[in-house]
Amino acid sequence: MAGEKLHLIRETPRRLLAIFAHPDDADIGVGGTLSLFSKAGTVIRLIVACNGDKGTLSESASSQDLIELRKSEVDEASRILGVSEYSLLGIDDGEVENSVALRRSIVAEVRAFRPDVVVTHDPSAHFFGTTYFNHRDHRELGMAVLDSIFPASGSPLYFPEAGRSHQVSYVMMSGTLEANVAIDISSTIDAKRDSVRSHRSQVQGDEEHILENLIVGARQVGKRAGVTYAEAFRIMANPKAMNF
Repeated sequence: MAGEKLHLIRETPRRLLAIFAHPDDADIGVGGTLSLFSKAGTVIRLIVACNGDKGTLSESASSQDLIELRKSEVDEASRILGVSEYSLLGIDDGEVENSVALRRSIVAEVRAFRPDVVVTHDPSAHFFGTTYFNHRDHRELGMAVLDSIFPASGSPLYFPEAGRSHQVSYVMMSGTLEANVAIDISSTIDAKRDSVRSHRSQVQGDEEHILENLIVGARQVGKRAGVTYAEAFRIMANPKAMNF
C-alpha cells in the first residue's frame, strides 16, 4: 500500500531479463535498477515488445521513420544503462495480445537466456489516481509474461520446441499499486535520468517536467525505503527456485 515501509532488496542476480512494452518503458520504470545491477556484474537482456510506431502526437509523422528513430533511442539508452543485449519483437503499438504466439516467443527467450529474475509490467495495475489509467499494451504484455513464466517456461511439455525448460527465481513487476520491495538507486539516478532523456522523441518539448517528475517519484519511493532514491516493485517468488 502507498506510504507503507518498503523492504530493500540488496541481492544481485546473475542474469536478468527485462520485458517491456514500449521503447522507453524500461528506462522510466526500472532504469536505475538496470544500471545498478549492470555495474554489479549482472548480465541483462532487454526485450521491447512494440515498435513505438504510434508514440507521437504529430499528424504528419511517418510510422516507419518513428520506428527507426525509436530503435536508435533504445540503442542509446541501453548503452547508458549497461544492458548487455536487447531485441525488439516488432509488434505495432496498441496490438499486443496475450496470445499463444506471444507466450511461445517469451518462453523461447526465457529458456534461451535462462535468467534468475524477470522484470516486467504489473498487469493488475489499471488506475493511478484520477489522471492516468494503464496502457493496454502494458497490461497485456505483463500478463503474457506471467503466463509464460508460470507454468510455461518451467514445464517441459509447454512449447517443447522452444528449448529446454527453465525455472525463474523471481518476477519483479514495475508500475505497480502493490509494491512490496524497493531497490536503492541513489547511486544510479543520474543514469536513469540520462536514459530517459535519450528517448528524445518522447520527452522533446516537455523534458524538464518529465525528468522532474521522475526524480520526485524516485525520491518518494526512497523515503518509503529509507534511502534517497529508489524504484518500487511487486515481487513474486517461485517456490521451486527461491535463490538467485
